[in-house]
Amino acid sequence: MAPTKESVSMYQLRFEPSGREVSCKEGQTLLDAAVRAGLNIPYGCRHGNCSACKAKVLEGDYTSMDRVSEFALMGFERDQGYVLLCSTLPESDLVVEIEEEDEEPGVRLFTVYDFSAVVVENEAMTQDIHRLRLRLEDPVDIPYAAGQFFEFEIPEIEDTRAYSVAAPHRPGEGLEFHVRRVPGGRGSGYMTALRPGDRVTGSGPYGKMQLRDRSKDLLFVAGGSGMAPIKSLLEELYSEPVDRQVWFFYGARTARDLYLVDQWRRWEEERAGFHFVPALSEPGPDEPWNGERGFIADVLARHFSRFDGMDAYLCGPPALIQTTLKVLYQGGLRSSNIYYDEF
Repeated sequence: MAPTKESVSMYQLRFEPSGREVSCKEGQTLLDAAVRAGLNIPYGCRHGNCSACKAKVLEGDYTSMDRVSEFALMGFERDQGYVLLCSTLPESDLVVEIEEEDEEPGVRLFTVYDFSAVVVENEAMTQDIHRLRLRLEDPVDIPYAAGQFFEFEIPEIEDTRAYSVAAPHRPGEGLEFHVRRVPGGRGSGYMTALRPGDRVTGSGPYGKMQLRDRSKDLLFVAGGSGMAPIKSLLEELYSEPVDRQVWFFYGARTARDLYLVDQWRRWEEERAGFHFVPALSEPGPDEPWNGERGFIADVLARHFSRFDGMDAYLCGPPALIQTTLKVLYQGGLRSSNIYYDEF
């Protein structure tokens, strides 16, 4: 029999070396408890696929969720007590050794809320990307930074899926997400099948994908539904006067996979210094396409040989991120000036 709310156990987590103590309830991940308590610790995917939230349990009992990737946490590391905070559940009080991050100038920490919302719109933007607009019900507003993401509860799998917000925070205007429907994906299948009036639940905001230095020339690179956080960041950027050069490179497979092109072309006309460069990696032989062709990293390399003095923001699938990082490093950009989210 599942425990009732009254019988759910509470555990104490002590994070070393700071000695900070946090409460964690039964069934809650160590990462969720830490983030909600305001600890500034590194994390990425929140689903066991990356190793950003790796930590070591020094004392106590715990269980690791099945979703932990062998590549993110090797067998010998597990034997030594290492865990991924995002996929570890407490079974007793714990002492955990973590690496807390120093506060980064320009990066804000926001309170994480559990929320319920109503679907206002579900629009197919491409053959597999849907734009969802939600109206928050409880709470009625959640402050967040452009570039952050929210997690949604997926009833069919009793798990969550993360999606980046596609518009900056505007009190009273709800939330916008771009969700790519993955063949066989139960999470994306659930999200893209939602209809106006349906209710969803989840939590957020999460992540540290935020605008840093507005005084530099800026480079944005995205592919597929990675458009969502970049759109959010760009709209946040241009909420104030911008007197720098801003480039947005967007990669898609075919012309059918492009969307919001009219918006970005309009921005080019209305905003001095803004440049939009779409590219198709697999254009059909009969497609009337006169723009850039090839993978977006190669297109970027054709436009720039050096990236001195710039900051870069990347969002998209791992292959796009890795190939783009290679071009940026070869062009002299340091990792401290690159911010990215893998989808």
